[in-house]
Amino acid sequence: MNLRPGDGIEFLRFHRNFLRKSLRWYNAQGLNPKSVEPWSSIPVEIKTHPGWTSRLQEAENRITRNLASFESSDELGIFLLTSSLHDAVHAIGAEVYSDMDFGQIRWAPRSTLFFNWHGMIDRRWRAFQRIKKSIRRSR
Repeated sequence: MNLRPGDGIEFLRFHRNFLRKSLRWYNAQGLNPKSVEPWSSIPVEIKTHPGWTSRLQEAENRITRNLASFESSDELGIFLLTSSLHDAVHAIGAEVYSDMDFGQIRWAPRSTLFFNWHGMIDRRWRAFQRIKKSIRRSR
């Protein structure tokens, strides 16, 4: 993967904006909002799959327990892309939940899992932003 500075923040911003627009439409249709709620953590069904490696677990731990280790939103986004965590959750989730759309970039937004997963990522990004804002205020 050949990423440049700015690609990580672009990844995060794109998905935040896409989620906002899509969920506005979803809710306007009167569909069940619980179906697209962000995950609070990566589901155990994904983490007990044989494809879930210690490397993926370490990546998850960093975004759930050590957000302050990232210097910027761009670094967080690039980490999600280069650690394989983002793609692995899509691929393993598609298999575990028998939802092949979730495993294909082009079709992933047709799956409610897309919104669960990217909603979780967005929550982690918001938490990161709060941490960095708090650090700036304390200086």
